[in-house]
Amino acid sequence: MTQRLTWTPVAGVVAAALTAAAIGAIGLGSAGTPGFLAALLLTAAAAGAYVAARAEPAWLLSAGIAASVLSGNSTHVGLPIGPDRLLLAAGLFAVVMGDVARRHTRADGVWGLPRMTFTHWVLVAAAAWALVSAARAGTVTQSAGLFGLLDRFGFVPFAMFFVAPLAFATERQRSILLGTLVALGAYLGLTALFESVGLRALVFPGYINDPAVGIHFGRARGPFVEAVANGMGLFTCATAAAVGLSRWEGWRARYGCWAVIALCSVGLLLTLTRSIWLSSVVAAAAAFLMAPRLRGWLIPGALLGAIAVTGALAALPALNQRVDQRSTEESSVWVRKNTSRAAVEMIAAKPIAGFGWQTFQTQSAPYFREASTYPGIGVGQGVHNVFLGNAAELGIPGALLWACGLVLAIGGALIRRAPPELEPWRYALFALAVQWVIVANLTPLPWAFPTLVLWTWAGVVAAGSAGPREIAIRRPARRQRAATNRNVLT
Repeated sequence: MTQRLTWTPVAGVVAAALTAAAIGAIGLGSAGTPGFLAALLLTAAAAGAYVAARAEPAWLLSAGIAASVLSGNSTHVGLPIGPDRLLLAAGLFAVVMGDVARRHTRADGVWGLPRMTFTHWVLVAAAAWALVSAARAGTVTQSAGLFGLLDRFGFVPFAMFFVAPLAFATERQRSILLGTLVALGAYLGLTALFESVGLRALVFPGYINDPAVGIHFGRARGPFVEAVANGMGLFTCATAAAVGLSRWEGWRARYGCWAVIALCSVGLLLTLTRSIWLSSVVAAAAAFLMAPRLRGWLIPGALLGAIAVTGALAALPALNQRVDQRSTEESSVWVRKNTSRAAVEMIAAKPIAGFGWQTFQTQSAPYFREASTYPGIGVGQGVHNVFLGNAAELGIPGALLWACGLVLAIGGALIRRAPPELEPWRYALFALAVQWVIVANLTPLPWAFPTLVLWTWAGVVAAGSAGPREIAIRRPARRQRAATNRNVLT
């Protein structure tokens, strides 16, 4: 009988050897310092690999998703690299190691990772096109270009879509993800409230209070230090709490979900961002219409929401004034029109290969045109439309590959009926997708968190809709393994 492949001894031996090498390098004096640091780094990597191989992937990946709210701002809290990068890498490693080990325990010896479908190959082709485009433009070695590929284009979200069927295959694993998002929603909602009412001593991390960091200071912008990203995060967490209401039975959990929904709803108003207001209302209405049990609540819910918003604005004159100012502000609309027109001109100039990944801000100036009815502002900014931006930078074929992958992944998960336990997840995916698409047509959308959640959520729903094939990671407890070994010996 084939024995279970155990990575613990291997990781332990490697860690011990590297530790010995690091200790030995101390005696080399100043000349040995680089070697010591390298050995120390390798030791830390071996230790991280050991932890990843032993940890539950659902915890690591959920923590990585939550930590992505700090993406791009980790240096402001004293971290040289974002914790989400480390946690997501460890989680992906844990999934692969779990499957490698599980392959050796299966009678048929079939590889445990999900089967590569047409959707996956389209995503691989889109990623390859974007990578070549970035290499040709020289932006793949730049921070904005590299992290743009990972987050905005979607290399990391694509990977999460692939491994989500394994990492969140069981009800318990999905509850880990839901619980993480609900807890994050409580933090984002409270932070939005503290920012808006002036309790800045309670705002954490402190960089949120620094007007020199990020944009939209004075609105509820949270750890993203950007109001649109914060609004999408609030809506995502409120949606997760709504799913929690349908899946959890304990009164504490249900009251907690209601509290998070209320806090995040207030936070959405406090972002003072029209794209968030519009997309949240439309996405929530779409989810209500999609779910048969919720359709009857659409009109009462809309009336209740309107009453709540009207009451809040009447009770808080300062908020009412700021909402009026934001609802009539036109400068952002002018920027959106100008950048979109420039993107269309760039697409016409280079429709096949585009101008190269992450080059719009540096290459778009000659393509701006002065309008007769509003000023020509927006030069040097990103295009406020993800689809036009991709077409201008990657060319029409690259943009179509990316868009086809998006439609196949998200749409494929939505059109198939899921098992009863995943139906609330499918309704929630529809809401998340509607909001994401609306915001993507109105902003540059460079934020890791909402895109990461959308693709992970799609992977969970798509796996449940694919059929009864077992794809869960099974890691027997020590007692179970011991009993199995005793049976083999006897």
